[in-house]
Amino acid sequence: MPRVRVSDIELNHEIAGEGTALVLLHGLGGDLHVWDEDVAVFSRHHRVLRPDLRGFGASDKPPGPYSPSKFAADLAALLDHCAIDTAHVLGISMGGVIAQRFALDHPARVRSLVLVSTSSEVGANAIAAWQRLADKIEREGFDSRTADARRSVSPVFAQQHPEVVAELGRRNASCDPHGYAAAARAVADYNWTAELATVTVPVLILQGLDDQLTPPGGSVKMSRVLPQARLLMVAAAGHNLPLEQPEIFRNSVLAFLGGVDMTLTGVIRDLRRVRR
Repeated sequence: MPRVRVSDIELNHEIAGEGTALVLLHGLGGDLHVWDEDVAVFSRHHRVLRPDLRGFGASDKPPGPYSPSKFAADLAALLDHCAIDTAHVLGISMGGVIAQRFALDHPARVRSLVLVSTSSEVGANAIAAWQRLADKIEREGFDSRTADARRSVSPVFAQQHPEVVAELGRRNASCDPHGYAAAARAVADYNWTAELATVTVPVLILQGLDDQLTPPGGSVKMSRVLPQARLLMVAAAGHNLPLEQPEIFRNSVLAFLGGVDMTLTGVIRDLRRVRR
């Protein structure tokens, strides 16, 4: 797998397909392989770039502190290396936090945003809980409780697919504790809801109605402040919406990206002229 030097680390990444660029950013405890089945679909229409974010997968795992802006800077440098000027940026959970920060810090490089199971701010109680979790994992590593992934899916999915939940837990437990803790702290305390009003690109927000980690209210709040946002609430889906409802996820994303690309290339404008 190719690794590239960005700032103080080397990032692992994979690229597949042709077309407008689509970046896929995984969540906390994940790596680029969470997108394996999605890439098989998305790469038919897009040049898909998926990195292992700093602290995860086969990328370097330096000691913290990390920050959303540092993750965003890593992505900007990776796009430079891949000769990608602008891209659709899709992120889930922590990846969605990074996607928002990337759009704020590097607006000229964003073609559109797809924000999945994420939010634009963190409440005081959640901040304290994430900080305690980061401290425990950094100090003691993972145990059966901190690796437990049942709350990352809907209760119904957890009941019907215990083997999938167990695999998610194994993935969590395989993470480097120090990298995980540094990333958890980085996305545990932020609030840029007001700033999002400056993001003028099209945005698709995908939210599971049964999300136990990032409740739907955060997505509603983002949809109200982002000027060009579309919000899709998905029934029978928790935090791992792409895994729980893959067809809805992939079809919604492809339809959205296709519409953005048609608009930006003037196809829709030209069709209107023909009709006149």
